[in-house]
Amino acid sequence: MESFSPQKYHIKTFGCQANIADSNTLSGILEAVGYEYNPSDENAENESTALKKILSETDLFIVNTCSVRQKSEDKVYGIGKVLKELSLEKGRKPYVVMAGCMVGSVTGERQRYDFEILRKKTPWVDLYINPSQIYDLPHKLHEKGVLSEWAVQKFDPKNVASKQPQTKQAFVNVSYGCDNFCTFCVVPYARGAEISRSEEEILKEIDHLVKRGKTEIMLCGQNVNSWGLDMREKFEIRTGSVHKLPFAELLRKVHAIPEVQKIDFMSSNPFDFTTDMIDVLKLPKISNYLHIAIQSGNNDVLKKMNRRHTVEDFLSLIEKIKKVRPDIELGTDVIVGFPSETRDQFMDTVKLFQTVKFNVAFISMYSPRKGTPAEKFFKDDVDQAEKKWRHAHLTDVWKKSKVE
Repeated sequence: MESFSPQKYHIKTFGCQANIADSNTLSGILEAVGYEYNPSDENAENESTALKKILSETDLFIVNTCSVRQKSEDKVYGIGKVLKELSLEKGRKPYVVMAGCMVGSVTGERQRYDFEILRKKTPWVDLYINPSQIYDLPHKLHEKGVLSEWAVQKFDPKNVASKQPQTKQAFVNVSYGCDNFCTFCVVPYARGAEISRSEEEILKEIDHLVKRGKTEIMLCGQNVNSWGLDMREKFEIRTGSVHKLPFAELLRKVHAIPEVQKIDFMSSNPFDFTTDMIDVLKLPKISNYLHIAIQSGNNDVLKKMNRRHTVEDFLSLIEKIKKVRPDIELGTDVIVGFPSETRDQFMDTVKLFQTVKFNVAFISMYSPRKGTPAEKFFKDDVDQAEKKWRHAHLTDVWKKSKVE
């Protein structure tokens, strides 16, 4: 294949803040080797039209995928239909790279299912990279004949700065991967073992960002509370313990940077939110919004989910947090219709929502994710109609609790 250097790139991102941070890094990498960003058409009449237009004008297209929910994967598969239409109409398509959790799920030591299954579903993809291979992208593009040797030779990953949106906020990953293995979750497989970035590397990136006008920093990780801990430590810590956390100290150091005006972080879990973390919330630059995933309001369901906390742990934690920040806004994640969840167990979640007035709630209906323990060992025995009713009922309870 003849070597050439595409002039324009575009990245379509699905999923969480960690994926957004990864896409920002990918943008920095591509621009370091000579690519130019091609923005979406905000005036397009619908999303499909906008996507087709951007694909027709782009040389290199990256879809950064999420596989936490089936709906997220279905959106990715939908891109294939648009690419097929474009190929028929224009006789060409951009060079397509698939990144993110869908690729992570079929590669690495924690592979959830066979790579060939993904390949067959996405024949329109030219190159696959998992989240740990982001900095290898220029070399992989060179191997495929898409990027010149000169561009690869000048690429230095140590000097790459993530490209952040034109806002005051910047996303900074403090860690990659996860070791929690909640039974429903794909992240430990899709993103691999939890690895903390060094404090030096994180602070250096934040220094770079504030020099470019960023004043609001969002620290991202699948479980930020366990940043800097070894495997033994992270599983010994429990809600409300007096254990000093490296992440709490990192927050204090970021707080001490004069240019930083606001600090957010996510995600936190209840099971390792210690008194040290609660104490950090007193700092004035720490955001008044805190996201802590409860997942269920019933202890039996939490145990089946392999969550290391109880409802009582969660309520006690919220009470302590509100003593420090009485007006704090709270967000959470909940799954309804988990295998064998009864109506009564679901109503425990409803009671929790009536007790804790969440400002933000991401309520999801359980969907089996291939290769997870829940998919392998639990029967998906709550029918879809019941899941929809529970989703609608809990959503209604949540919305009413917000205005009380």
